[in-house]
Amino acid sequence: MDVNKLLALIKEGESEKVEFKRTATSDLAREICAMANAEGGYLIIGVSDDGKILGCDPRKVGEVLASSLQNITPPISIKTSTLEIGGRKVVVVKVPRSRTLCSIGGVAYIRVGSGIRPLSIQEIVMLSSELGTITWDEFPAVDVSNMRKDYVEWFFSAMKEARGREIPREDWSRYLRSAKAVKGKKLTNAGVLFFTDAQDFMPHSGGRIIRMENDQPVWSKEFSGPIWKVIDDMYAELMSQIGSVEVVTGTKRKKLPEYPPRAIREAIINAFAHRNYAIPADVRVFIYPNRLVIRNPGGLMPGVDLNDPEHVPRNPYLCGLLYDSGYIEKYGYGLRMIKSECERHGLVEVEFRSSANRFEVVFKKTSAKMLDEIDRKIIEFLSIPRRSGEIAEYVGISKPSVLNRLKKLESLGIVRPVGSGSQRRYALNR
Repeated sequence: MDVNKLLALIKEGESEKVEFKRTATSDLAREICAMANAEGGYLIIGVSDDGKILGCDPRKVGEVLASSLQNITPPISIKTSTLEIGGRKVVVVKVPRSRTLCSIGGVAYIRVGSGIRPLSIQEIVMLSSELGTITWDEFPAVDVSNMRKDYVEWFFSAMKEARGREIPREDWSRYLRSAKAVKGKKLTNAGVLFFTDAQDFMPHSGGRIIRMENDQPVWSKEFSGPIWKVIDDMYAELMSQIGSVEVVTGTKRKKLPEYPPRAIREAIINAFAHRNYAIPADVRVFIYPNRLVIRNPGGLMPGVDLNDPEHVPRNPYLCGLLYDSGYIEKYGYGLRMIKSECERHGLVEVEFRSSANRFEVVFKKTSAKMLDEIDRKIIEFLSIPRRSGEIAEYVGISKPSVLNRLKKLESLGIVRPVGSGSQRRYALNR
């Protein structure tokens, strides 16, 4: 860190990520632990609470830091730098966000605003699940007698249809134990979500669709049951709610959905498969006039890159059940498939947003990608199959530009190529 950045931090004042300390004291361990359990940040030593630069003794600060770090479990790797401002030395301690839950003497602390406090049991479960240090879905939850037989029947039938895997009825119990849906005489959390009316035990495990106008809700509907049923019901309702775009192909009119159905279904499945169930909130879908937002509690797992997502499941056993029953097609493929489907659809763009406690998939209508006058001229000209060169001459644009437009129309299912090489022509899909 340089002096200019330090001065900028001091000017902004204390926050969730910045703490001023007059001098190094024994409570540094709690400050570091709490910051690491939140989003990480900076301890700036030698500065008063109101931002006045007082200076400090870097050697003494180093000694207190070394002693403080020994009290934190697991150990935290901090970075320190000493800067001089107006002849006074200030020590900056950069605290990383921890990949595991940190504690001091068995007590975990978290930073909230500019203060710190110990975590409750519920918060420890939530944060540990968010960090991936525990597997929430394999915890025993309720007595196995709560499992509904018709849901079990559905599951093994779905597995046979989706995976071609038929398990004899006498082996069903063995499978459910190996899949971590059952432990001893109890259903695990994964088992509860799949084989019971889950909201009886986890009220926030369902979903909700909300229609928005002028950023205000005007209609909503809640969905409950095992999560595979919630996924199916939400998808069906959503497809009935979204509109369509009408295009003319020759003498016929063709309707295209506003959003790519396969991408929407995948986003809903991902929302339930990868959400953090320790957070007391449901999965929500917001329908705006110009966009569709699918939101689930819990951000991406630590280390997962949105630009190159790998399969790091928060709920591996729940994902296993969803895979076996045909909901998850291929591990680690979901976000890529959503992007690909949006590109093929041609009328929307997709954005992924991740924060500490939620993840959003945002489908946005893009008017620039709607059919324009040139697209319509191409469609009208294809009353019989045509070469790309003929089309370019007719509409008055370059052949590469025509090929790009034909690719978009092909992805929308409006045109199709006929033949190959120099004999390739383009025709309307009737």
